[in-house]
Parts: sequence; C-alpha cells; structure tokens
Amino acid sequence: MRELSIFIDESGDFGEVKERPAYYLVTLVFHDQKNDISGEVSRLERGVHEAGFDIEYIHTGPVIRREDIFAALTIGERRKLLYKMLNFMNACPITYECAVVNRKEAIGKIELSGKLGREISGIIKKHEDFFREYEKIIVYYDNGQAELSAVLNTVFSIHFSNVEFRKAQPQRYRLLQIADFICSMELMKIKRIEKRLSKSEEKFFYKPQELKKTFIRAVEKKHL
Repeated sequence: MRELSIFIDESGDFGEVKERPAYYLVTLVFHDQKNDISGEVSRLERGVHEAGFDIEYIHTGPVIRREDIFAALTIGERRKLLYKMLNFMNACPITYECAVVNRKEAIGKIELSGKLGREISGIIKKHEDFFREYEKIIVYYDNGQAELSAVLNTVFSIHFSNVEFRKAQPQRYRLLQIADFICSMELMKIKRIEKRLSKSEEKFFYKPQELKKTFIRAVEKKHL
C-alpha cells in the first residue's frame, strides 16, 4: 500500500495584522513512505553533534534572528546550522507546495480561513493525479494554531476518504523541520522581492545573492 506523508508548517497567525504588507503561508511537504530517509536523518544528526551542537530542532526563524536557544551562538555557528538544514533538504526525496494569502485581502479570521481553505483546495485539485497514486495519506501538524487545524481537517476530509491526521512535534520529525525551513524561505523570497528584509536577515545572509542563489533556488527545485 502506497502511503503519502504530508508535513505542514505555517508562517503568520490569525490575529490582528500589525504590519503591512503581511502574508500567511502554509507549506505542505510531501514524502512517499517508500523512500527511506533514515540515512539522511542520521547524517544530519551526526553532523550536528560532531559540530558541537546539542540541538534537536533547527528552527529556521530563530536561527536567523538569533532567538531562543540560538541567542548564545555566533553568526558563524548559526550559519553552519542553517547550511546543515539546507543540505538535509537537498538530500531528502521530498517535494512541496505553499499556499500564500495576502492579509490585505483577509483581515479577519473568517476571511483568512476561507481564503486558506480555497488555496489549499486549489493545490489538491491541481495535483489530483499525484494524490491519486496513494492508498493512504497521513497529515502531520503540531496543532499550533487551532484555526489552521480546523481548515486542514475540513479541506483534506472533503477531498480524501483515506486521510489520517496526526499531531506531531518538530523535535521528533525532521521533515516538519524541513517544512519550517521551506516556509521561512518562501516568506523571505516575498520580502526580498518587496525589498523589506529585516536587519537580522540582511546580516545573516551577508554574502551577495546568497539568499537567492543558494537558498531560495534550492528550495524552488523541490517544488511539486
């Protein structure tokens, strides 16, 4: 039986929009369970350990902004971690799609839920042949936002009779960390085009064209 795992991460929230422009992104990472990634996971974990880090979750945003457990690390150490995440993503047999909603067009929770539902439904319809190959679909999300959980349950249940939902923590699932990584890069792609990268983002990606040519292009190659 062919089984598809879908790992989901989001950027944004359902609250009041405090800055303009603002976007809500939902990244869906697809992994065919017949493709074993235990070797890639082991190489990542071994590389992180050998580099002197004791970190389970390479959380892209905090790594770049020097937040949480990454606050004590130098920019060189944080860049090393993010490159390990980039190399892990490159090595893994995954694809992804990303739903993007401009909050200018979805100010309230109801409007945002509706637009997200239509965007995710559109992704599913666009790739009907891809999804039809699988007898079972398992959706992994950390249930971090109840509103998004409700949207996901509604949309996937409408389209599929063979879907199962599982609450999952990024510390346990490395592919959730890839979803977080891709979601962050998709947001930075938008911000780069709009010329509004933050000071911490510009400081982190200090090499000319590094963000676009090394990170964004690598992510785009994984697009379904």
